[in-house]
Amino acid sequence: MIGEDPRGIPNNLMPYITQVAIGRREKLSIYGNDYPTPDGTGVRDYIHVVDLAKGHVAAVKYVVSGLGCEVFNLGTGIGYSVLDMVHAFEKANGVKVPYQIVGRRPGDLPTCYADPAKSERVLGWKAEKNKNPMGYGE
Repeated sequence: MIGEDPRGIPNNLMPYITQVAIGRREKLSIYGNDYPTPDGTGVRDYIHVVDLAKGHVAAVKYVVSGLGCEVFNLGTGIGYSVLDMVHAFEKANGVKVPYQIVGRRPGDLPTCYADPAKSERVLGWKAEKNKNPMGYGE
């Protein structure tokens, strides 16, 4: 998730990147570079926290309106690799993010991203900060 500011151990890539960039961590560990993806690193759907919050509001409004309870995928529908995100951060902020390639983690998939078509069709919700991986200038 982009825009998250964890107080403890991060659960997502972006807080790790920012912690390395400000010197809180020495380097970023990238788990695997031998996946069947363009650059060998895992591909994920990175949604901005503001888009996610707006999606949650749309889903709550749907439930409260009495239309029932359904499952919706909230995401951009676009996959970016770990290295895409590192390089986009470096470019957007003018800093280098030191990283090391380490072994894959058990259970990690090569590619995983949302299909938000139902969310757009039913909720009228669509991620707005998905034109570039960092969401800057939008």
